[in-house]
Amino acid sequence: MKSFTFIKLPILCLFAITLSACDKPVQVKPDMEVVVNQVKTYPYKSNTNYVGRLNAASDVQIQARVKAKITEINFADGADVNEGDVLFKLNDSELQAQRKQAQAQVSRANSALKAARKNYQRGKELEPDGYISSSEIDNLEAKFDEAQSSYEATKAQLETAEVNLAYTIIMAPLSGKIDRSNYTVGDIVSPEVGALTTIVAVDVMEVPFQISENTYWKIVRRAQNETDPEKLKNMKPIVKISLNNEEVYPYEGVITFVSNRVDAETGSMEIRATIPNPNSTLRPGQYVKVILESRIENKVIMIEQGAVQSDQQGDFVMLVTADNKVSRQNVSLGKRVGTLVIANEGLKGGETLVVQGVQRIRPGQTVKTKPMPAAEATK
Repeated sequence: MKSFTFIKLPILCLFAITLSACDKPVQVKPDMEVVVNQVKTYPYKSNTNYVGRLNAASDVQIQARVKAKITEINFADGADVNEGDVLFKLNDSELQAQRKQAQAQVSRANSALKAARKNYQRGKELEPDGYISSSEIDNLEAKFDEAQSSYEATKAQLETAEVNLAYTIIMAPLSGKIDRSNYTVGDIVSPEVGALTTIVAVDVMEVPFQISENTYWKIVRRAQNETDPEKLKNMKPIVKISLNNEEVYPYEGVITFVSNRVDAETGSMEIRATIPNPNSTLRPGQYVKVILESRIENKVIMIEQGAVQSDQQGDFVMLVTADNKVSRQNVSLGKRVGTLVIANEGLKGGETLVVQGVQRIRPGQTVKTKPMPAAEATK
């Protein structure tokens, strides 16, 4: 009996332990929670970007037209000047003397012309009565013509002297921002010394950029196939620029020049646009992004960039079906627009898109969804 009790006791304990383990509840792993947003359309104007460098629409070199000494400089380096402002004054004493001399020559030539005219007229009156020969008349006429030519020549010399005298006052030919003066008071300047300074008209800037030959022909073909004047007008793009900080400049521009040839080396054409610059914010030499934006607004599907994944098959997103199952959807993407990206193919709108937690889920998995915060969904 003792031997039987010794053998039975361990078996009973094991049975009791087994029953105790079977009573524990089985733990079920909870569904993964993901943040979702509804796929929807947004208003969008298509655009293309290019790199350009700003130039002043008018950039004028100020030069001396006569040789003389600078007596006054009437501007501060880098100042704004208006058309007609006096910039430089040159010593005019020598040119004043030249004008007086020219005036005297005109006076003498005028007196000689009057005398030659009277002699010729008197000869013509005497010719019918035979008091003067034909050869003498011809001689008087030649002297009259010579005196008239001499008078015209001296008048031209006087006009030149007066023009040269006027050149001693150098005025701004346009309004704009002036550079520093390359010369100082007392320097002798002339047409050969080069620019005294320069003025750039900064109220309007010009930005040249390059487009490919293929792009140009696409534009031309669309224009050739369109006969509606209103639609042709809408085909002209809106010109915008973006500065280094990526902010879009508030004033729009217009295309003012299209090159008549294609660069054989680059296969591109030069386009130029003018941009208003009323506050002188833009400066010549700045690099900018040129944005050609369509005037026609379309509705396109855009999704959050963070929702997109890529593998060997291409770009794809994760969708959640009505029964909370995850499914994969391949997509073809277009341009990025802020935090969104255009979905050209693969989505129709209205689908439930996983925007956060995409790395932790797999197709066929059941998930728990949480709507994307409204503040983030409207970005």
